[in-house]
Amino acid sequence: MPEDNWCLILISNTGNEGLLNEIIDESISRNVGYICGIGNKHEYIHDQADEEFVIRDIGESENPKPKYHIITVSDKELDEGLWFGLNLTFNEEVEIRIIYIIDTDDKWREEIVNLIGRFKEGFLPNEKPTDNRVR
Repeated sequence: MPEDNWCLILISNTGNEGLLNEIIDESISRNVGYICGIGNKHEYIHDQADEEFVIRDIGESENPKPKYHIITVSDKELDEGLWFGLNLTFNEEVEIRIIYIIDTDDKWREEIVNLIGRFKEGFLPNEKPTDNRVR
């Protein structure tokens, strides 16, 4: 994981909350500025990141206080969450220089690469294909 100035995109559709907690804890210890949860566990990721941030920020944790106020967002859909995490990660306190993607399901790599290519070509999530394309 990076050490500073970064965004974590965390994808999970499984119930492995212990692993998610470890990733969130480590990312906060490594000065993450933004956490974007994606998948069926998106709300858990969002809530757990917020909770861990607050516990550390008020000094109720043995772990170090966060360097930044961490912004957290989440989305169930892979395409929407990934687009958001890649394009709208903004935190006034920290310049996001690195976006780090972790897929705890270990099955989305091909789809992620495909979506990133489509995003570069101008694809936006929720766009419905149409047969009325200009040729």
